Amino acid sequence: MTNRFASLCRLITLAVPLCIAADARANLISNGDFSNGNTGFTSQYSYNTLNPDPELVEGAYSVVTKASDVHYAWGSYFDHTSGNSSGKYFVANASSDTTKTVWQSGAISVSQPNTAYRFEAWMMKIYPFESNPPVLSFQIGDGTTWTNMGQTASIGSTSPGVWLFTYVDGQFASAGTYYVRLKNSNGAAGGNDLGLDDIYFGLRSSAPSVGTTPGTTPPSFNPTPVPEPASLGLAATGGLAALGWTMLRRRSH
Repeated sequence: MTNRFASLCRLITLAVPLCIAADARANLISNGDFSNGNTGFTSQYSYNTLNPDPELVEGAYSVVTKASDVHYAWGSYFDHTSGNSSGKYFVANASSDTTKTVWQSGAISVSQPNTAYRFEAWMMKIYPFESNPPVLSFQIGDGTTWTNMGQTASIGSTSPGVWLFTYVDGQFASAGTYYVRLKNSNGAAGGNDLGLDDIYFGLRSSAPSVGTTPGTTPPSFNPTPVPEPASLGLAATGGLAALGWTMLRRRSH
């Protein structure tokens, strides 16, 4: 990722206990920069590449070089990773159905409790005249039970085509396997268009942003992990702890 802190934007630091794993990979998210296209994640939106207009319809997503590839009204904005036509990123015409998941990771196996980890992502408004921007929420859970890690409320304060950086720090009380996901809580059918890129989930010390946003000692929480295969039939859907967040200002690319 290059020049990610070139301009100021509002950043949400969520004081969340995320327990993340010690893993050989720095980033536990598969295809977090979307360079491999439509793989390594799931979505409850429908996947499409072009509609006849072209116009990516409500409740649909694609992985593109620039947003205008799949919607005539969206801007010709490039990805965050490379900033040019060599890169790809996720775009969506967000659904008015707020129960649907925009983006969800695969299962993340974590093994290092009581250690600082970070979840970060870059987001962008892709409609040049956006007056009804998406309101995304970071969530973590076992695939059935989820807890809200806080909303990226500041996405509405940025200009279209400007990438917004958000992150959350925390630690798990115990090891386990989890999923992370992004939900949109704006139920509007008009506008509500978004870009997403460079998702990271792993040790805070290995996070791309750590040099600029070192963070403080995060609190701990104990979410319900994904059941082991042998105990799937006995798994209970336990509740998750409530979380708090503090809004800070940071620099964005």
